[in-house]
Amino acid sequence: MSTETTAEATEAEVEATDVESTEGDAPEAPEAAAEPARSDKVRNRKPARPEATAKFVRVSARKARLVADLIRGKSVPEAQAILAFSTRDAAVPVRKVLESAMANADHNAGLDVRELYLTRVTIDEGPTMRRFRPRAQGRASRINKRTCHITIGLGLQGSEAEGRS
Repeated sequence: MSTETTAEATEAEVEATDVESTEGDAPEAPEAAAEPARSDKVRNRKPARPEATAKFVRVSARKARLVADLIRGKSVPEAQAILAFSTRDAAVPVRKVLESAMANADHNAGLDVRELYLTRVTIDEGPTMRRFRPRAQGRASRINKRTCHITIGLGLQGSEAEGRS
């Protein structure tokens, strides 16, 4: 048998199975109609609020909250200016999370970053690393190296503030 003959035979088999399936009791719905295409799912989905999170940041939550209180509820350009000129060390990781949230809003949601506001700024405590410092007379004192999780959510002016931590 040549390759042309086998190709003709397989086409004939496919046509025969199509005829058999249409002659059945109930016609089957095509699979594409049963489940929408991926682009339809994305199009019909409620737009997610852009946000970014940094976990296990080596800054205590108390110090990071002082910086978060400065920018909560502000517009994105104003928050960037505040963080750029802040003298606190905790401003650096908060600024990085803000820039990541801006990139998420631009790339994933297609929003204009200059029109967004910080709707959610939360600083949660992370795990504490415990280290020991040798002290006099064979004693040891504990040193807590605290971490935090920083989350920044962006939204339009009308969005309500979701929470404060």
